Amino acid sequence: MACEIVIVDDDPDFASSLADVLEHEGHEVEIFATPEAAFERLLAKGHASLVLLDLRTPGMSAQRFRALLMSAPGLRDLPVIVVSGAPEIHRVAAALGSNAAFAKPVDVDRLLETVARYCRASCPPGDVAAAPKRHKRS
Repeated sequence: MACEIVIVDDDPDFASSLADVLEHEGHEVEIFATPEAAFERLLAKGHASLVLLDLRTPGMSAQRFRALLMSAPGLRDLPVIVVSGAPEIHRVAAALGSNAAFAKPVDVDRLLETVARYCRASCPPGDVAAAPKRHKRS
């Protein structure tokens, strides 16, 4: 099942590699180096299937990003999966109310299983991409 996935990570190599894996599964992916840019896109477009969020990015904190999502009626139920190398990942992810947390280096199989679970919950039945799409970088 294909989804629209927003990656927020300031490491372009990691983000690109993760996007390639997700696109291979048929998902549409957009990469943002800052939470501000991702939030602006989410507000403008009004939807996505889920967000993969690094805890340590320049600019807005992950806590502020999550609070903004929760304050926006169309985005408050958007699943957020924390993907970070921060040692405090599980504590912060729990405090954020994230749906899941993955420490870097990521167990790709487990991450794909989790993404698939949230995609099934957020995408209409039969909404499958015909072919993988190239990710957009913002």
